[in-house]
Amino acid sequence: MSERQHSRVPYCVRVEFRTASSFLVAYSVNISRGGLFLETDAAIELGARIELALVVPKVGEIDLVGHAVWVRGRESSEGPPGVGIELTDEAPDLGPIIDKLVANYTGLSVLLLCGDRQDRTSLTRLVKSIFTTAEVMQVADSKVAATLMTADVDLAIIDVDFDVDGGLASLRTAKASVPAIPTVALASTKKLREHARAAGADELVSNPPPMAELQVALVRAMGRPMSTKTTSGN
Repeated sequence: MSERQHSRVPYCVRVEFRTASSFLVAYSVNISRGGLFLETDAAIELGARIELALVVPKVGEIDLVGHAVWVRGRESSEGPPGVGIELTDEAPDLGPIIDKLVANYTGLSVLLLCGDRQDRTSLTRLVKSIFTTAEVMQVADSKVAATLMTADVDLAIIDVDFDVDGGLASLRTAKASVPAIPTVALASTKKLREHARAAGADELVSNPPPMAELQVALVRAMGRPMSTKTTSGN
């Protein structure tokens, strides 16, 4: 490494995942044996040393070390803001950790709020084609949905079009849960999508949703860490 790279400010990043399932989805999309993508707004310099602490339920803390090999800003059209991290030889082998999680994996719990029976059936089929192990709880009433939003739910999909007030209330309930439940809102108009975002939706998709658009939204909502805290080192 050059003298200039050595002089760059190191960073310590603590990344907390809501569930082991969330970490597994993030691992399948953003993490490989030699590196990972970290979604963050932090202004991290290229070449900077990064010390990562991945906090995963049922596993504990996984400490990794790497350096920034590329950075993407919020204005980019190529995807969410973040940094590509190349792991160093100091990083542990994630294989045994992933094997343990997969061995104990029981599938995703998805709550689907949609008032139309036929739409619920179609959406459930789409969800299961994306997450083959998903157990989908189909709900037609927002008040019933509110009673089901527990820590056991990995993801909530809310159809805002059928019942606007109920759908937005459900998004707020999911956001207020401790920890917050990741949500994907289905909305057919720009105005409804704006209302859904204001109510706390993590991802927005068209309604009815194209398969590719829904897949991206579900994976992003599921794999996004519960929190990411970045501090610069000394």
